[in-house]
Amino acid sequence: MAKKLYVFGIGGTGSRVIKALTMLFAAGCKLGNDFDTVVPIIIDPDTGNGDLNRTKEILKLYQEIRKNIDSPDDFFAQEVKTVANLVTNSDSITGDGFQFMLNGTAGTKFKDFIHYSNIPSEDKLFLDSLYSEHNLESDLDVGFKGNPNMGSIVLNQFTSSKDFERFGQSFSPGDAIFIVNSIFGGTGAAGFPLLLKSLKNGAEIPNSALIKQAIIGGLTYLPYFKLNKGEIDSDTFLEKAKSAIDYYNRTIINQKQIESIYFLGDVGTTSTYDNHAGQQAQKNDAHFLELAGALAILDFSSNAQNLSPGQTKIKEFGIENDTNPLTFDSLNTINSKQIKFYLQKFRFYTEYLKKGLPRALNVSRWTKKKTQLTRDYFDSPEYKNEIANFNAHFNNWTQELEDNSPSFAPFNSIIKNNDNGRGLFKTLDTLNCLEIDQTPISESQKHNQLIKLFGSTTQKVIEKQKL
Repeated sequence: MAKKLYVFGIGGTGSRVIKALTMLFAAGCKLGNDFDTVVPIIIDPDTGNGDLNRTKEILKLYQEIRKNIDSPDDFFAQEVKTVANLVTNSDSITGDGFQFMLNGTAGTKFKDFIHYSNIPSEDKLFLDSLYSEHNLESDLDVGFKGNPNMGSIVLNQFTSSKDFERFGQSFSPGDAIFIVNSIFGGTGAAGFPLLLKSLKNGAEIPNSALIKQAIIGGLTYLPYFKLNKGEIDSDTFLEKAKSAIDYYNRTIINQKQIESIYFLGDVGTTSTYDNHAGQQAQKNDAHFLELAGALAILDFSSNAQNLSPGQTKIKEFGIENDTNPLTFDSLNTINSKQIKFYLQKFRFYTEYLKKGLPRALNVSRWTKKKTQLTRDYFDSPEYKNEIANFNAHFNNWTQELEDNSPSFAPFNSIIKNNDNGRGLFKTLDTLNCLEIDQTPISESQKHNQLIKLFGSTTQKVIEKQKL
């Protein structure tokens, strides 16, 4: 039976994990247990957040490319839809469809959101003990700046929104839910318990009984990076995490509110990022633990049939071999098999199109007449705006994983010695010439021949080289 997995990404960390998951899907990874459709849902009041908007752009490009492949079964095989796609039964593509909007936060200070000026003076004294003057004057356009006590108030209205109602309308028997958050910030720390409570306590939305009985998993991040001195104090991250874990243990875990919960964190090799309260400047480099978070989602989907309502399984992520840099061999065998082959293929594909294609155009037989893959195609707006743009995001993502700490650098054997047609590029070019005639052209689906051809030929090269 076809099923959907709804992945809620709360705050900046949630957006970055969904980005990592999308990269795995582009490479050909798929969910297990007949979860044929993934529905990413981002919750973040900071609509200008750089991490959020980059992830929305990547998801939009993914949908545009996949729409132009006939029955994708390799690269871009996993179906990704918005809630709006499901409710309207349409294939309209918009990055904004992946974000659930919060009402009343745009251009609003926290004190105006809670109508502070209308509160009786005796009640203001109580509020003043909970919120500092700085809290009250905070602009909600940039999120909660590491203050979950603010987030819990603002996010509480999310479950009465039109977006949440449409989520309920789209929910079907057998569907499951996965929630990603950080425990040491503001948006994620506040949003996770509130969202889970609404899902499990039967929010007043369509199909609430189905949702209440659905299998729900969660991924909670402990501190895994630090910030330079600024408005958000990362020295408080660990204490916030300890307090939140105690609360989660007393409520979410002990009261069996969730069927599976994953914990991820790293205080030993953490990177230090620039301190940005929000908006476009908040665009953190990709981190290995966000890739590990995407692995947690794959693990959840593969084991969902072993989970039962009212029973909570707790999982932690660990590497098998602590090497520097980390590679696929650093992972345990199961995790390595889940992603190694797929990411190697896709990284080889993007590297070839970046460095090998200019040499092959109008020279190699697979780029000449009687093929869709001529210079006209590679010069087209569709190729440049969709394929080349997505590939640039993927290459940037892998480079950021390598440059961050801990470093994840598993692609050196693929990308070295390939410039100017040497190394593996020559082998791939030869295979493309051999297989181009058997690779179907689709006039209506403009990326079909490219994706089908490279899905096949990169696989043969990677398998032969045993990289």
